[in-house]
Amino acid sequence: MTSTSADPAAAVESAPALQGYLAIPELIRRSGTGVVFSMLGETNVPWIAAGADSGAFRFVRTRHEATSVSAAAGFSRTTGAVGIASVTRGPGFANAVNALKAATHDHVPLLLIVAESPATRIKISPFYQNLDQRGITAALGAGFHHVANGSQLEETFWAAYRGARWNGLPQVLSVADGVIDDPVRLGPTPELEREAELPDPESVTAIVDVLEGARRPLVLAGQGAVHADCRAELEQLADLIGARVASTLNVNRYFSGHPHNLGVCGHSSPTLVADLISQSDVVVAVGASLNPYTTGKESLFTSATIVQVEIDVDQPFHASRAELGLLSDAREGVRALIAEWRRRGLSPRPVEGTTPSRAQIAASVADVDLGHDADRGIDLRRAFAVLDARLPADRIVISDSGRWSGTLPTFLDARDGRSWVISRGYGSIGLGLGNAIGAAAGNPDRPVVLFCGDGGFMMSSHDVDAIRLNDLDLTVFIVNDEAYGAEVPYLTPYGLPADVARQNLPDMVAYAQAFGARGVVVRTLDELEALELSPRGLSIVDIRIDPLVNGRAAL
Repeated sequence: MTSTSADPAAAVESAPALQGYLAIPELIRRSGTGVVFSMLGETNVPWIAAGADSGAFRFVRTRHEATSVSAAAGFSRTTGAVGIASVTRGPGFANAVNALKAATHDHVPLLLIVAESPATRIKISPFYQNLDQRGITAALGAGFHHVANGSQLEETFWAAYRGARWNGLPQVLSVADGVIDDPVRLGPTPELEREAELPDPESVTAIVDVLEGARRPLVLAGQGAVHADCRAELEQLADLIGARVASTLNVNRYFSGHPHNLGVCGHSSPTLVADLISQSDVVVAVGASLNPYTTGKESLFTSATIVQVEIDVDQPFHASRAELGLLSDAREGVRALIAEWRRRGLSPRPVEGTTPSRAQIAASVADVDLGHDADRGIDLRRAFAVLDARLPADRIVISDSGRWSGTLPTFLDARDGRSWVISRGYGSIGLGLGNAIGAAAGNPDRPVVLFCGDGGFMMSSHDVDAIRLNDLDLTVFIVNDEAYGAEVPYLTPYGLPADVARQNLPDMVAYAQAFGARGVVVRTLDELEALELSPRGLSIVDIRIDPLVNGRAAL
């Protein structure tokens, strides 16, 4: 979007004034996002009502503030647009903090609109709702922008929006109470694109020098590669240099379908994959922070030269040498490497050795004997394999976090990195349902499936009602070991019984029916294979797994 006015200042002066509660929806409409996720409060209800009534955006209701933020995150991660959420000040903002921190950790482009607190122009809310929202936002690592009056609204909104879109981090837009009544004159929509950060030619030369001598290179994509939409360029580079490809856990299935795709690189890599990654002599990491999860706590790249393409100047570089760190937009950086390879007249190289297929990788995990007993429940690995074969190919997979979630990426496929989202953030559970709500709202023409543990589901189960309220389609698979299974091993060293970590779910059939949904309990693999899957409405499938089978032990 670009401005078409020859004199923007004159255009603003001649524009009719809107009250702030009408100007906010108009700015959101111009952003092109089209959806706002919110738990209503007295500070945001006027402008949300106005926006929904005028058609400026679709209003998706939630039952909790954390769900509003995690839904905006799921919307953003599956559509590529900036997710927009709104909560009320004070307690509403506090309720959203965990989801905001998770989105910050995952570098999600997200805009959270909240009323000012501590308030300086109190109109409605009592003083006792005051909270240091600026300080909390800073502690979380997100951006913060404040609008004190109507004259600041437009410029500050676009600054926050750009910050979310281009920094890949949530931004909080704080709006003083009086702004909703202030007159606001909006100018032409500004340029929202930005010039790509171009790579340093000397670094490009140094990197291609290394790639030219590589025998077993690996191209590794992270969240930054998804933001830059450069899968085609990365696959082209990999095919030129004879590299296998892999992705970080946050963008699982980024290279889905590529003949040399190893899948997830890091803590969740099966042994078969980890062994091949460990043999890499050069790793080209693009938009990946190379955190301990990705590096297997620094066990995977011990003999490899690290090349890193990164745009975030605040992100520590892990390149093996300074000249091998390329500060650049991911797409432009990879294009420069391709151009230099071709300038030298180098031919495409084959991948050294064979690359196991996805089926072979899955079998290497499924065939490990973990002492499964069918009388205790279903082997979760078999359950995931059955669902991988039965779910629609065009599915979007949302995964909550838990003991079972490390195994899921090995078995469940999706078409690309925006179709497979793990909502663990900084280790939090219970945010998967919100992410799934956002994915369903943003992708109404595609089936969305959520995998969550019994504990994680119950933490956010109130927002099953958001699916009913907004007429969304979603299938929820509860991986149910009737315990906080990840905590059980922490009791064993002390000789304590696991009873304190065990708890059963309520009747999920009746629970689902209370929200107008379909509920099913599945206790055997035969029942799972015969399950009738519906793409419409809400289905909740309670899969009773063997609590003593720890799928991660097979990786």
